[in-house]
Amino acid sequence: MKKNVFPRSIQILIIVLLLLTVLVPRAVSQKLMIAAVVLWLAVLIGYHLTHNLKGHILQFTKKHLLHRKAGQDEASDQNFETECAPEEPRQAAPTPFPSGKDAEQEIMLQHIALRITDKLKSAYPNATWKWKKEPTLQSILSGSTHRIIVDDMEQYTHADISFDKFARIHIEPLILGSFLPSSATGNSTAEDDTEGKEPAVVDVKVWYEMIGQKILQTQITELNCKRHSKLTIKENGDIVIKKQGKELLQTSLDAFPAKNYWQELISVLESDELIGKIAGNTLQISWN
Repeated sequence: MKKNVFPRSIQILIIVLLLLTVLVPRAVSQKLMIAAVVLWLAVLIGYHLTHNLKGHILQFTKKHLLHRKAGQDEASDQNFETECAPEEPRQAAPTPFPSGKDAEQEIMLQHIALRITDKLKSAYPNATWKWKKEPTLQSILSGSTHRIIVDDMEQYTHADISFDKFARIHIEPLILGSFLPSSATGNSTAEDDTEGKEPAVVDVKVWYEMIGQKILQTQITELNCKRHSKLTIKENGDIVIKKQGKELLQTSLDAFPAKNYWQELISVLESDELIGKIAGNTLQISWN
C-alpha cells in the first residue's frame, strides 16, 4: 500500500492541474494550481507522518507483549524448578565479621599495638612486650601513660607508653625490680662480652628518641651548669668528660649504635642543636 500512495497522488495532482488549465482562466488558474500543489504536499506529508507513527506504536506494542510473555515463561520455569527440586538441608548462617563500635575499638587497639612493636624493634630487633594492664582505647587517646612489660631489651624490664595530641608515640624504657651487683654474681666476664658485642640498631632516630635523647639532655643540662661545653661517648656507650687531664665517667647509654651508624646519629643530633664529631673510636658532642 505504501508504495502506491505517491504515484496515485501525483496522478491525481496532474489531472487537477490540467483541468484547472483548461477550464479556468489563466489569471485565476495559476493561483489555484499553486494552492493545489501546496495542498497535495500537506496531505502527502501528513499521510507519511501518520503512517510512521502508527508503525512505531505497533512495533512498541509487539515488543512489550513479547517481553511480558518471556517474563511469564521464565517465572513459570523458575516456579517449576523450585517445586520439583529436592529440598536441601538447611545450614546455619555464617557468623558475620564483628561490626559496630566494639569492633572498631578492637581494630584501633591492634593498630596501636603494631606501632608499639615496630618502634621497639627499631632499637631492639628481638624485643617482645605485653600490656601490664590492658588499657581502653579512650584512655590511650586521652594521652594517659600505660606501662608494658618488655623482654630482650638489654637491662630494661618495662616501658611507659603514651601518645601526644599529634598521635606521636612516646616510649620510655624503665628498669624495675631489684638486681644483685655484678661482683656478687660473678658476671664480670659476661659484662666484658656485652661491651665487646656490637648492638643491633635498626633505626638510629628511634633509638635516640627512646633512649639517647633523655639521657643526653639530662647530662648536658648538668654539665652546662658546670661550664662544660663538650662530652665524649665511647663505643661501649660510656659518657665521659675530661677534667684536669683525666676522664670522668658520667653515665652510660644502653644499646649505643655501632660506629658505622655515627654519621647518621650526628644528623639526628643536629635537630637538637647539638654538634657531633667522630674522633677516633669516640663520638664527641658539643653545644653552645
